[in-house]
Amino acid sequence: MKTVTTQSLTCLVLPMKTNQLDLFGWEKPTEADVHSKKCTKCRDIKPLSAFGKVNGGLIRPECKKCMNEMVAVRNRLRRENPAPPDDYVCPICKQNAEQVKDYGGKKNTPWVIDHCHDTDKFRGWLCHRCNRALGGFCDDVTFLNRAIEYLTA
Repeated sequence: MKTVTTQSLTCLVLPMKTNQLDLFGWEKPTEADVHSKKCTKCRDIKPLSAFGKVNGGLIRPECKKCMNEMVAVRNRLRRENPAPPDDYVCPICKQNAEQVKDYGGKKNTPWVIDHCHDTDKFRGWLCHRCNRALGGFCDDVTFLNRAIEYLTA
Protein backbone atom coordinates (compact mmCIF):
# COMPACT_ATOMS: atom_id res chain seq x y z
CA MET A 1 0.00 0.00 0.00
CA LYS A 2 1.10 3.53 -0.61
CA THR A 3 -0.33 6.97 0.11
CA VAL A 4 -0.86 9.63 -2.54
CA THR A 5 -1.46 13.23 -1.48
CA THR A 6 -2.83 16.03 -3.65
CA GLN A 7 -3.49 19.63 -2.58
CA SER A 8 -6.53 18.77 -0.46
CA LEU A 9 -6.89 15.01 -0.55
CA THR A 10 -4.93 12.08 0.79
CA CYS A 11 -5.72 8.74 -0.81
CA LEU A 12 -4.70 5.26 0.12
CA VAL A 13 -3.68 3.32 -2.98
CA LEU A 14 -4.34 -0.39 -2.51
CA PRO A 15 -2.91 -3.36 -4.34
CA MET A 16 -5.45 -4.83 -6.78
CA LYS A 17 -6.07 -7.96 -4.71
CA THR A 18 -6.74 -6.25 -1.36
CA ASN A 19 -9.88 -7.52 0.34
CA GLN A 20 -12.10 -4.53 1.13
CA LEU A 21 -13.32 -6.15 4.35
CA ASP A 22 -9.73 -6.06 5.65
CA LEU A 23 -9.70 -2.26 5.40
CA PHE A 24 -12.28 -1.95 8.18
CA GLY A 25 -11.27 -4.94 10.28
CA TRP A 26 -14.45 -6.76 9.35
CA GLU A 27 -14.56 -10.50 9.29
CA LYS A 28 -15.51 -12.30 6.14
CA PRO A 29 -19.07 -13.62 6.19
CA THR A 30 -19.32 -17.23 7.30
CA GLU A 31 -21.27 -19.89 5.47
CA ALA A 32 -24.05 -19.45 8.08
CA ASP A 33 -24.21 -15.68 7.41
CA VAL A 34 -24.71 -16.22 3.70
CA HIS A 35 -27.31 -18.99 4.02
CA SER A 36 -29.34 -17.82 7.02
CA LYS A 37 -31.37 -14.86 8.19
CA LYS A 38 -32.99 -13.53 11.38
CA CYS A 39 -36.79 -13.51 11.39
CA THR A 40 -38.19 -10.07 12.26
CA LYS A 41 -41.03 -11.65 14.27
CA CYS A 42 -39.62 -14.56 16.28
CA ARG A 43 -36.04 -13.20 16.10
CA ASP A 44 -34.66 -16.71 15.45
CA ILE A 45 -31.83 -17.20 12.98
CA LYS A 46 -33.04 -19.69 10.38
CA PRO A 47 -31.85 -21.04 7.04
CA LEU A 48 -33.01 -19.08 3.99
CA SER A 49 -35.22 -22.02 3.04
CA ALA A 50 -37.37 -21.16 6.11
CA PHE A 51 -38.34 -17.84 4.48
CA GLY A 52 -40.83 -17.22 1.70
CA LYS A 53 -40.35 -14.84 -1.20
CA VAL A 54 -42.27 -11.79 -2.29
CA ASN A 55 -42.84 -10.48 -5.80
CA GLY A 56 -39.53 -9.98 -7.53
CA GLY A 57 -37.89 -12.86 -5.67
CA LEU A 58 -36.93 -10.89 -2.56
CA ILE A 59 -36.85 -12.86 0.68
CA ARG A 60 -39.60 -11.98 3.17
CA PRO A 61 -38.51 -10.47 6.50
CA GLU A 62 -40.45 -13.03 8.55
CA CYS A 63 -40.06 -16.80 8.42
CA LYS A 64 -42.75 -19.02 6.90
CA LYS A 65 -43.92 -20.20 10.32
CA CYS A 66 -44.44 -16.65 11.60
CA MET A 67 -46.00 -15.61 8.29
CA ASN A 68 -48.51 -18.47 8.50
CA GLU A 69 -49.40 -17.42 12.06
CA MET A 70 -49.91 -13.80 10.93
CA VAL A 71 -52.10 -14.88 8.02
CA ALA A 72 -54.20 -17.04 10.35
CA VAL A 73 -54.75 -14.09 12.71
CA ARG A 74 -55.71 -11.74 9.86
CA ASN A 75 -58.08 -14.33 8.37
CA ARG A 76 -59.76 -14.88 11.76
CA LEU A 77 -60.12 -11.13 12.28
CA ARG A 78 -61.67 -10.74 8.81
CA ARG A 79 -64.22 -13.49 9.59
CA GLU A 80 -65.10 -11.91 12.94
CA ASN A 81 -65.23 -8.31 11.69
CA PRO A 82 -67.22 -7.69 8.52
CA ALA A 83 -65.86 -5.29 5.92
CA PRO A 84 -66.77 -1.65 6.51
CA PRO A 85 -69.81 -0.11 4.75
CA ASP A 86 -69.53 1.52 1.32
CA ASP A 87 -69.52 5.03 2.80
CA TYR A 88 -66.68 4.24 5.24
CA VAL A 89 -63.77 6.66 5.62
CA CYS A 90 -60.36 5.92 7.11
CA PRO A 91 -60.46 7.12 10.73
CA ILE A 92 -56.95 8.62 10.41
CA CYS A 93 -56.76 10.33 7.01
CA LYS A 94 -60.55 10.73 6.62
CA GLN A 95 -60.49 9.60 2.99
CA ASN A 96 -63.10 7.31 1.40
CA ALA A 97 -62.62 4.09 -0.57
CA GLU A 98 -62.38 5.88 -3.93
CA GLN A 99 -59.68 8.21 -2.60
CA VAL A 100 -57.54 5.43 -1.07
CA LYS A 101 -58.03 2.70 -3.69
CA ASP A 102 -54.52 3.11 -5.14
CA TYR A 103 -52.69 3.00 -1.79
CA GLY A 104 -52.50 -0.81 -1.76
CA GLY A 105 -51.61 -3.29 -4.45
CA LYS A 106 -53.77 -3.80 -7.53
CA LYS A 107 -55.46 -6.87 -6.04
CA ASN A 108 -56.08 -5.26 -2.65
CA THR A 109 -59.28 -3.81 -1.29
CA PRO A 110 -59.13 -0.21 -0.04
CA TRP A 111 -59.24 -1.32 3.61
CA VAL A 112 -56.97 -3.45 5.78
CA ILE A 113 -57.46 -5.00 9.18
CA ASP A 114 -55.71 -3.06 11.92
CA HIS A 115 -55.02 -4.96 15.10
CA CYS A 116 -52.77 -4.98 18.15
CA HIS A 117 -49.86 -7.28 17.39
CA ASP A 118 -49.39 -8.12 21.08
CA THR A 119 -53.01 -9.15 21.81
CA ASP A 120 -54.35 -9.74 18.26
CA LYS A 121 -57.31 -7.53 19.23
CA PHE A 122 -59.12 -5.90 16.29
CA ARG A 123 -58.86 -2.10 16.33
CA GLY A 124 -60.61 -1.23 13.09
CA TRP A 125 -60.27 -0.79 9.35
CA LEU A 126 -57.63 1.54 7.92
CA CYS A 127 -56.40 2.46 4.46
CA HIS A 128 -53.11 0.83 3.45
CA ARG A 129 -51.10 4.05 3.80
CA CYS A 130 -52.28 4.80 7.35
CA ASN A 131 -51.81 1.18 8.40
CA ARG A 132 -48.23 1.20 7.07
CA ALA A 133 -47.57 4.52 8.80
CA LEU A 134 -48.65 3.13 12.18
CA GLY A 135 -46.54 0.04 11.55
CA GLY A 136 -43.56 2.24 10.72
CA PHE A 137 -43.89 3.71 14.20
CA CYS A 138 -44.25 0.19 15.70
CA ASP A 139 -47.78 1.18 16.85
CA ASP A 140 -45.97 3.10 19.63
CA VAL A 141 -47.71 6.24 20.91
CA THR A 142 -44.39 7.62 22.21
CA PHE A 143 -42.88 7.46 18.72
CA LEU A 144 -46.00 9.04 17.23
CA ASN A 145 -45.92 11.88 19.77
CA ARG A 146 -42.25 12.52 18.97
CA ALA A 147 -43.12 12.62 15.27
CA ILE A 148 -45.86 15.17 15.98
CA GLU A 149 -43.41 17.29 18.03
CA TYR A 150 -40.90 17.09 15.19
CA LEU A 151 -43.41 18.08 12.53
CA THR A 152 -44.77 20.99 14.57
CA ALA A 153 -41.39 22.38 15.71
